Amino acid sequence: MRLSRALTAAIAAGVFALITSDILALADNSGWPRLTVIAVGSVVAVVVTLVVGAGLWERPRSPRVRKQVLLFNVATTATVVVGVLALYAVLFVLALAGALLLVVAPLFAEGLGHPARLSDYLELAWLTCSLATVGGALGAGLESDDAVREAAYTYRSEQPAH
Repeated sequence: MRLSRALTAAIAAGVFALITSDILALADNSGWPRLTVIAVGSVVAVVVTLVVGAGLWERPRSPRVRKQVLLFNVATTATVVVGVLALYAVLFVLALAGALLLVVAPLFAEGLGHPARLSDYLELAWLTCSLATVGGALGAGLESDDAVREAAYTYRSEQPAH
């Protein structure tokens, strides 16, 4: 599996966040603007880790190829961003499912100081997902440059096995 260290670190960070009682209060008191900034920051952290860490950013070797290199860098960055956003979406769904299954409403309400609503579970999942994504950035730093390049550039067609 490509980028398995990044995925493993992300899931481990998410599980840890869900079982940490302080996360409940942090999610409840953060508000949507702060959760948005944290989410964007976590996605940027993974993208930068992958692009810079694996040396995916190209530098023009001559002035005449500057535009071509710029287009290549934009395409590479866009590809990595799409992949990281897909990871973020999957982690959000997993975090929400984990929160709904593991964080029982009476204990959640006790920790919050008010009845737990669906919006509270969504905020918890959002913060957990962002923390898990940062964990994914740490895991991505452990990936080999070749594994990152393969994930970013390899095309795999859906061909049936013979």
